[in-house]
Amino acid sequence: MTAPRMPPAQALTELTRAGLRPVLDAALRRYRRTGELGRSRPELTADTWDALSRLTGRQESRTLDLTVLDAALRQSRYACSLPELLEAVSGAPVVVRRQARETFEAQWAGVLSAVSDSQWRAALGRDEGGAALLRAALRTQDAELESTLQRVSAALEMARTETLSYPVLAARLSGDAHALDADTLGGKLLRAALKALEIPEPERDGVSSTVLTANLRGPAWLNAAAGHCLALPWREVQAAHFQAPGHTLWAVENPSVFEALHAAHPHAPLLCTAGQPRAAATALLSRLPTETTVYLSCDLDLGGLRIAAYLRRSVKLNWQAWRMDAGAHALACSRGTAPLRGDPTPYSAEFPGLVEALGASGVGAHQENLLPELLGDVERGSTEQDGTDDTK
Repeated sequence: MTAPRMPPAQALTELTRAGLRPVLDAALRRYRRTGELGRSRPELTADTWDALSRLTGRQESRTLDLTVLDAALRQSRYACSLPELLEAVSGAPVVVRRQARETFEAQWAGVLSAVSDSQWRAALGRDEGGAALLRAALRTQDAELESTLQRVSAALEMARTETLSYPVLAARLSGDAHALDADTLGGKLLRAALKALEIPEPERDGVSSTVLTANLRGPAWLNAAAGHCLALPWREVQAAHFQAPGHTLWAVENPSVFEALHAAHPHAPLLCTAGQPRAAATALLSRLPTETTVYLSCDLDLGGLRIAAYLRRSVKLNWQAWRMDAGAHALACSRGTAPLRGDPTPYSAEFPGLVEALGASGVGAHQENLLPELLGDVERGSTEQDGTDDTK
């Protein structure tokens, strides 16, 4: 007469008492890898190997053969299969890693195909543009993921042609002004996509985004402020056109450098992006005559390269690299270095000497390390332009 089948939970309890729980834990780890009853060499004590030998009826050591263990369990008084018992060990159906990975990758491919913006889809395929955020949302089975992807794709399309604030953009797309807030999935994905695609980020409003300037010409109120530095909000920039005296502008990344230049040369035409350019900076630059020569200086690191490359690609002006070469890098590094985080090679075409120097040294340098030279450049440039300013 065949012994009644023992419930897997009860069998697990009895096998644990018999000293076989380490064997079952090792079997679960092996089974999760492929879902097959293969072999492994777990680290087990001599007592555990002896307990396994008593179950299988043969001398066991070093190698755990799951087919042998499965057969022994089925023929024993427990009368249950190894997969059934492993489900009891895990407390839930055993998820095989290979199958889970294949299922997830199929789902990921489906998500990518649902992204209508082709450039963003390509960035996600390269694990950029918020790919990590999107994968996490896919794993949690976000119920609104599809609608979020549609909203972000539509927002990217609009951001390429219009400069809108986040609330206005969100309201136009969904009727909810907070649908693209920074703490929402859509807002996080949009910001990551904009950065990856080098699209100017929308502003929260028309006055929060500002650009530091000095001695630009334009509306009467701006001309009246000659000799002073101004923080111009995006709203004012959008409504005006600008000109640099002598069609020459000195542009820097850092406010500390801007301040020092303005203090030494209060009548020099200056602009500061204050880090990664926001809408106000790119809007002002796009409202200068295209023949304007812009001497652009940034930190000698990946962030500085990113800023410089973005501006040169985004706004059609006569851009001139200003102290952004191998010689400047060597001089700046002789006064102090900064960690180089990231790969500068994508900017090799635009800044070949600097990129080569960054790669060879493995360090960058801050723009402030070149302040004496920058001050001297502006002084010489201002002297050369004296008496030749055709905008007076």
